[in-house]
Order: sequence, then C-alpha cells, then structure tokens
Amino acid sequence: MAAITKSVVLNAIDNVTFEERPSAPPGPHEVHYIKHGRIGEFVVTGPMILGHESAGDVVAVGSEVKSLKVGDRVALEPAGSYNQCRSLEFAATPPYNGTLCPTYNLHESFAHPIPPNMSFAAGALMEPLSVAVHCTVNRGKVRAMENVLVFGAGPIGLLSAAVAKAFGAKRVVVVDIIDSKLEFASSFAATHVFKPTKANEGETSMQAAERNAKALIEEIGDDVATVEGFDLVLECTGAPPCISMGLWATKIQGRFVQVGMGQNDVTIPLHLVNIKELSVTGSFRYGFGAYPTAISLVASGKIDVERLITHRYRFEESLDAFEAVAEGKGKNGKSRFYGHSDQGEVVRSPAAPPTSPWAAFLAAAILFLLIGLAVMTLIDDQSNEWAYAVAS
Repeated sequence: MAAITKSVVLNAIDNVTFEERPSAPPGPHEVHYIKHGRIGEFVVTGPMILGHESAGDVVAVGSEVKSLKVGDRVALEPAGSYNQCRSLEFAATPPYNGTLCPTYNLHESFAHPIPPNMSFAAGALMEPLSVAVHCTVNRGKVRAMENVLVFGAGPIGLLSAAVAKAFGAKRVVVVDIIDSKLEFASSFAATHVFKPTKANEGETSMQAAERNAKALIEEIGDDVATVEGFDLVLECTGAPPCISMGLWATKIQGRFVQVGMGQNDVTIPLHLVNIKELSVTGSFRYGFGAYPTAISLVASGKIDVERLITHRYRFEESLDAFEAVAEGKGKNGKSRFYGHSDQGEVVRSPAAPPTSPWAAFLAAAILFLLIGLAVMTLIDDQSNEWAYAVAS
C-alpha cells in the first residue's frame, strides 16, 4: 500500500503548495515550472511536483537490480537519453512529477554511484553539470588549446565554462550583463569576462550585437583577433542579442552551440552561417555518457561544483526557497534543500532580478533548473528491479 507523504506541488503560475501525495513502494525494475508556466513546448497544464536534481542513499532494491545495493550513494539522472527518445519521461517536466517529495522511483541505470569524497550536494549538481558536459564536449567538441566563448553566467553557463577549462581550453570568456555574476565567473572558471552594452540611439539590436562582438574580439586580442573570433561559442541564455553576438564572435569554420531556450521565433544574422561556414548545432539537456563524465570531473577535483551553492533550506522551507528565487536572492549560484533526515541534500537555482530583456531570458533559463529534494526512489519499469533511495 502506498504511503501518504508531503510533496511540493506547482498548481498554477505563482501557485506552489505542500500537498499530501501517495508514495508508491519500489516495483520490479526500480530503485526506491516555471514563472510563465512553460519552457519551449513544455507547458504546465495541471498540478505537478517540482524538482529534478537529486542525490541520496539507496535503501531498498528490486528483485532484479544487479548494479546497486542498499547503502549505495547515488546521483539521480531524471530521464536518460531523451534527446534520442521523445517519449522518455523527465522529472518535473510537464506532465511528469519531479523529486520534491520523500520518495522517487527510477530505473537502476539512471542511478549513478558517487564516490565517498563527493557530498550529496555535489551529487545533486551532477544534473546541471551533465547539461554542461553534453553541450561542451558531446555537441561542442571542445579541444585543448581552443578559445571558448560562453554566454550567460548562470549555473549552466558557469559549469560549461568549467568543463571547457577542464578539457584544456586556452581561454574561456564568459559574457553577462550583471557585474556580480561576472565577478563570480572570474573566480570560478573564466579566464576573461565581458559585459556587452545596450544598443545606442539609432542603432539596431543586430548592429549592437556586431559592435559588441568586435569589441570583445579586440579586447581579447592575440590569436582571437588574428582569426577574428572564437573556436567554440556556447550560447546558454536563449536571449536574441546573445545569439546574434555569438554568431558574429564565432571564427570562420568555428562551432556555435545553442544551449539556452528562449523565444520560439528569433531573428539572427543567418548569412554569417554561410559566409563563415559555421557549424551550428543545438544541445538539449544531455545524452549518453554525460553523467559518468560529470561525476569523474568532480571526483577528480577538476571542477568544484559546491562553490555554486549559496543558500540552504530544509524541506519544510521549500516555499520560502521559491520565493527567494523570485526575489533574486542567491544571485550567483544555487541553494540547497535538506532532506527529511536533516542531512540529505539537494539544490535549486536562484536568479538575479531581470533588468533587461537579456536578464529576463537568463532568469527564465535559470528558473528551469529549480531542483528536487534529495530523497528519492529509483525505477526500472521494464524488468523487476527496484532500488529505493532516500537521502540521509
């Protein structure tokens, strides 16, 4: 019989409440949204439990679970290779419930063991780090000694910069419009930072993007100026001015990866793709191999994800945490929720108050990373393997 437990539920826009929801026991193959109600095609149409970044201990396993045992410490991958399987569910993406509840079921193959030297807080951050690994390594094909440009100093942008640096990039330049974010980026992973300026009177947004790109290239100088651009550009905001500036800042035959999700219809300088023979690709969350790579980067000490954590909340303070997000507290990173055991950990992303269209898009992207509680049950619904995980 399913237990009744408290969950954090998004009922409608700006309406987040605690509700009693049934928590099913682990089954055969299991190991035991947003300000405007949508992101891209994912629309909130009914009550939904929030959260998708979690880590915890396995406390029960199904009869056919082979790779996990009770007591294993794991990071939860909330879906899998959904970039290849459109029907695959993703936690806290409408209409599927997330992890801000006492238990969550997941297939054992999506429960990734974390080493003893990794905290649950870091384990929960393997989700956004996996997004960064996918866009930087799998899609961006970053190489040693390359010059990399990252738009957006939110969690995904910062982690993408860190991944590029860990993989040997010569320069990692981060672009943002908020001074505090740029200051943090400089101390975290960026070798250089750049703050673009708004369009001048009589100047179009496209002209401003070109001007800012040229100013950035001139400011960096050296081989970036020689080839008139960057080897790899990672656009992590979805903001049209960033997309346009990024295309102008990509060198001839360079690579441009669109990571951030913004408006459905965007005007960009498409002629640059032809003239400069750019390789332009998209990146959607992550794919096969991203989680193990992310875990390895943190376990080896190459990336310190815990520096992104700014605030800590207990589970019963979840609503306060979401209010803090709306108020822009936590500015440069993420905040952590404690689980029911008072030790389990999980994180959620705050955003600085939007002051322009650029910041508004950055805030929307960051809000999509609102995190789940590190108390979970992991599922495999294709065989009889169960493993039940609870943060402790």
